Amino acid sequence: MDTTNEIPRDLLLQALDQSQDGITITDARQAGYPLIYVNKGFERLTGYNSAEIIGKSYRILQGNDTDQPELAIIRAAASRQEGCTVTLRNYRKDGSMFWNELSIAPVRDADGKLTHYIGVQQDATARVLLEQHMNQPHLDLKALNQQLNGAVSDSHHPALGDRQHFDERFAELRATAQRTHCELSVLMIDLDNFQQFNEAYGFSAGEECMRMVGECVAKSFARSTDCAAHYGKEDFAVVSLASSIDDLRMHAQKLCEQVRALSIPNSESSHGVVTISIGGVHRIPDRETGGVELLELAEQELFTAKRSGRNRVHIVS
Repeated sequence: MDTTNEIPRDLLLQALDQSQDGITITDARQAGYPLIYVNKGFERLTGYNSAEIIGKSYRILQGNDTDQPELAIIRAAASRQEGCTVTLRNYRKDGSMFWNELSIAPVRDADGKLTHYIGVQQDATARVLLEQHMNQPHLDLKALNQQLNGAVSDSHHPALGDRQHFDERFAELRATAQRTHCELSVLMIDLDNFQQFNEAYGFSAGEECMRMVGECVAKSFARSTDCAAHYGKEDFAVVSLASSIDDLRMHAQKLCEQVRALSIPNSESSHGVVTISIGGVHRIPDRETGGVELLELAEQELFTAKRSGRNRVHIVS
């Protein structure tokens, strides 16, 4: 048999771990359908590591919340040896609740016998809250914003995405904002005098500086309705849902303060330490509003912040 095109198992596992979604495999031949594999996305989503969850059932994520009608849908699908998609209230290891869009699909052997189920989990908290808001027009927008601020998917392990991940999440969040008439924020963040910093301290110091600032950005925008990314060689981009422009400006200003508090020396700065400038746009995008347009507007405001003296925030509606 020709095996030249077979994909190495290690490569497959690495590919699964790159997924932002939680991916699991359960053994359908054993009672309770125990988990036999979870990827890194599942660990980030739930707070459980692989060693803690392997051998246990999905039921660990339900806690005491076992009267959800969607659970009957799963049981019915399993009895028919079929797949299904449901949205459940699940609970992380720390007890915090999130809405989990769970899709399960059966896997059969060569004889057609059911052996496993593949599960894909996505944090649907922001979508559910926004849909609830659409069905409750008198809901206080401030209350909705507080709910969304609590909808954290991976704040246990905040991390910056790359350009490709940002573009994908940007498209998703922009579509959500257009569909639900929700405000969308786009920020561009740049290190001040960074070229001079590299020349004065060396590129290794520059890389460490970018890493430290990137951690601040990631921790500052770690909700399920945020996406922060290392966008270019020396800058970061953020897209975020459902913050008022005043709250957004205060949040961005706090991020500037956090970066200054890192106290990374920079003799080329009038502040003596590394600082950042932030430009952004905050609005409800209509159907004709494109992602490129919003990014360009955010970059224009970043340039305005730079021209105004750096180490500052400039966000327009």
